[in-house]
Amino acid sequence: QVGSLEGVCIKEYKEISLPDEARLLCYGMDFGYSNDPSTLIGLYKWNDAYIFDEVIYQKKLLNRDISDLFITNNITEVVYADSAEPKSIAELNGYGHTVLPCTKGKDSIVYGINLINQNKIYVTKRSKNLVNELRTYSWMKDREGNTINKPIDAFNHCIDACRYAITSQLSNPTKGQYFIY
Repeated sequence: QVGSLEGVCIKEYKEISLPDEARLLCYGMDFGYSNDPSTLIGLYKWNDAYIFDEVIYQKKLLNRDISDLFITNNITEVVYADSAEPKSIAELNGYGHTVLPCTKGKDSIVYGINLINQNKIYVTKRSKNLVNELRTYSWMKDREGNTINKPIDAFNHCIDACRYAITSQLSNPTKGQYFIY
C-alpha cells in the first residue's frame, strides 16, 4: 500500500481512466531543463469535477523539443505556462502554439492549492509523476513543528502546471481564506 506524507498540500483526489465524455479545458505548463523537468498537464471538466492528465514530464527539453511534443500529442488548446519564462512562451507562440503566461501574484501558490482543494479532483492513472508529487508535496513546519501556510518548494513541477491551468479557468470563492490540510 502506498501512502502520502503527513501534511501534504493536496489530499483529496482519486485516480481514474480518462472518461470519453470529459471535456478538455486547457493545459498548464511548468518549464524546467537540467535539474527540473518541463511538465504539461491537461485540465478536463467532468460532471462536477476536474481531471488532471499528465502529458509531458521530461528534463533537458529545448523549446523546439517542447513544440515537437505539442505536435506529437495534438496539443491545440491554450496552454497556460509559467509567466517567469516570457522568452520560452514567445518562442512557443512563434512555433504556432497558443501559450499564455499564467497570472501570478502575492500568495498565488497557496491560492492555487486552495482552488484545487475546493474542487472534486481526479488524476488519470497514467499521471505517475503527478501522483508521486501529490503524495510528497507538503506544507512547511516552523521550529516548533507546527504546520505553516507555505509549501515546501520541492516535488511540485506537475502541481505547478495544475495550478496554472485551474487558476486560469476558475475563480476562488474564498480568496483570502487559507486552508491547511
